Amino acid sequence: MLKKIAIASVVIAMIPFGAANADLGSSFKSADTGRTIEQIYKQCGIGGALFGNSSPILAIISNVTWDLGTTAATSDSMSPETCQGGNVRAAVLIKEAFPSVEKDLASGQGAHLSALQSVANCDSAASVRAQYGQYAQTAAYRTATQDQNAEALFSIVKTSCAI
Repeated sequence: MLKKIAIASVVIAMIPFGAANADLGSSFKSADTGRTIEQIYKQCGIGGALFGNSSPILAIISNVTWDLGTTAATSDSMSPETCQGGNVRAAVLIKEAFPSVEKDLASGQGAHLSALQSVANCDSAASVRAQYGQYAQTAAYRTATQDQNAEALFSIVKTSCAI
């Protein structure tokens, strides 16, 4: 019974978001960042990081389900640059799949490299490969932790791609 009530509550809460292509934010005022409520729920927070523009409805559902959108609103006001889309998705991809991303970078091909190019809006991975290849030959790379090397890769991606 509780499960049915919970599902019904989520469905009722999502009724305004039911039409996939509707302009949901047109009746809302813009936030200080210039985003409408709709854009905040699609581009910011947990949902924006996981789904962003690839599945806006899933981004909205994730934001509502996880924390009623508080991280979406907080990230919009406190760190609006994280709501742009690719920045967060690239960081999450690099952090969560670093060994696979690094392997694909070394070989110049692979699903993780393709995904990184897509989320970071890179026309070509050649610049990222060259710069990370140079970094991988340094003492800093050899003595760094995996997280530190992932941060270095993210810095290279930010400067080389259009995220």
